[in-house]
Amino acid sequence: MKALSEDDEEEVEEDEEVEEVVNLRNELEEHKSCIKQLRSELNEINLLNAKLLFTNKLFKSYDLDNSGKLRVVEMFDRTKNIREIKLVYATLQESFKNGKVSKKVKNPITEGFASKAVSSTKSAKSKEIVNEGSDFADRLKKLAGIN
Repeated sequence: MKALSEDDEEEVEEDEEVEEVVNLRNELEEHKSCIKQLRSELNEINLLNAKLLFTNKLFKSYDLDNSGKLRVVEMFDRTKNIREIKLVYATLQESFKNGKVSKKVKNPITEGFASKAVSSTKSAKSKEIVNEGSDFADRLKKLAGIN
């Protein structure tokens, strides 16, 4: 085997370093593409969450029939960013305030409305305990001769 000269060793080291740099650049590009994909998915999820939030706000605030609910959902489906969603929400809210749609009225809960408090269920008339079967039991004991 031949011994490598210093120049040959330096060339081999440079080739290894170049190869390592190329590998690192390839990995970096893969990571960048992965980050782009995840960022776009996150933006899409945020957009869907905003649509859902504002749709639910309208549904809870106003008494809508099924066709009204369908129109609200269709309006939000057409939006492409958060600014448009907020604009559509404000527009729909104004139209519901000025239109026929009634605002839901919450019924206040009144405590103690069902019944009054009662101290006892014991009857005031009967002071003694009723033994319905005691007479019959005494008769059977007498007949059996157990007395």
